[in-house]
Amino acid sequence: MTGDRRAIERQATAQEIDGLAAEVKARDESIATLLGRLADAVRQGSQDESRGYAEAIDPRATAELIVAKPASIWAILDVARNVIVFAPIAVTWYGLSTAATAYGALIGAQPALISRPFLLLWQQGFEGTPGVLPFSILAAIDASLIGVLIALSLLIHVRAELREGATRTKILLKESQIRGLIGHALTLASAEIGAGESDAVLDTMVAEERRIYERAMEREQQLADLGGAIKDLRAATEQLTRIAEAVDRRAAADPLGRR
Repeated sequence: MTGDRRAIERQATAQEIDGLAAEVKARDESIATLLGRLADAVRQGSQDESRGYAEAIDPRATAELIVAKPASIWAILDVARNVIVFAPIAVTWYGLSTAATAYGALIGAQPALISRPFLLLWQQGFEGTPGVLPFSILAAIDASLIGVLIALSLLIHVRAELREGATRTKILLKESQIRGLIGHALTLASAEIGAGESDAVLDTMVAEERRIYERAMEREQQLADLGGAIKDLRAATEQLTRIAEAVDRRAAADPLGRR
């Protein structure tokens, strides 16, 4: 009678592992195959095969595959931020290059203009030279790019630290569930074991559950501490934006750079 009950439990556990394999298959077919073979070994009561397949499965990675859904839009935004960080430098040096070339050509054609300040000639477009961005427009473009960069960085930071914090907690809970399922499967697939060994297995599972719970609580505390950091970041962002606007206004009002 005990053997029949044990076989029923093995079948039920194997079905749970098959369900887990179905969840993982869309993301990683190799892990799904390992889970399927583990389920077959549990059904057959093969201790050695069950232990081998169980050791090849990483509960943490499996939980991440199931819980963490890919978000292509955020990946695109991250790439865009990494590209835009170099854009102000590229735009500035392009503007300087065209301005220097236009200035040299203008002075060569009209030597009398050498007494006029370089910034003033630049702001005036070097007497209508095509392809030259006035200094004020170049400064406005740089300030706009910096503002976009700040906004993207803030969005990505908020999502990474706040929204993904909840995802990490779900991953920890799912990892705990997978570890418990694999541990139960190994116990069922094993031959009859003594009371001492059974207690050791249970103690290990309890310790693992406690470890997962403590990690989840640490994540929750980190999320709570992030509130003040986000406020400081927003204040710094507003200050940088005001500085950029002030520089833009000053450049437009005083193209010669006078103090």
